[in-house]
Amino acid sequence: MTIHLHRRDHRVSRQPRLNTLVRIPRHADGTTRDEIAREIAELIEEPTLRPVGLCTTLHGDTTEPRAVGAAVDLAISLMEQVRLDHGLILCELTIELERRPAGHEAELITSVDDALDAACACYRFPRPSVTVITRPTASAGSAARLAVRAGHPAGV
Repeated sequence: MTIHLHRRDHRVSRQPRLNTLVRIPRHADGTTRDEIAREIAELIEEPTLRPVGLCTTLHGDTTEPRAVGAAVDLAISLMEQVRLDHGLILCELTIELERRPAGHEAELITSVDDALDAACACYRFPRPSVTVITRPTASAGSAARLAVRAGHPAGV
């Protein structure tokens, strides 16, 4: 038997996919979880977008371990649900702060780190990359941004 292979020029114009974060609303409940799940499912089907993680906002005292723990636990539980529903591991978590925890950055990092350890162990989810940012104020501009990788206090 003889097999003849013919070379074809396949020219595929491929648009790059943009990494996309999905925002978790301030007061998440069962309905909100369903909405986030639908939004992620739509992103997965979108050829130009790639869901890579979640974004949550900490309101009030950003160094309070309970508030940090609740926000991180919710995010990790949603990430685990995405993994169960779609087989997709979201690997980024962005935590936005209403205001910069001036002088308390190390406490914030410790709270985030502890919350991640607890949530990832509870849901058996791989630890995501975490970025903590502050909202810029009108007076400080973009210089007010604080980007800290959790678990790396030397970056503070």
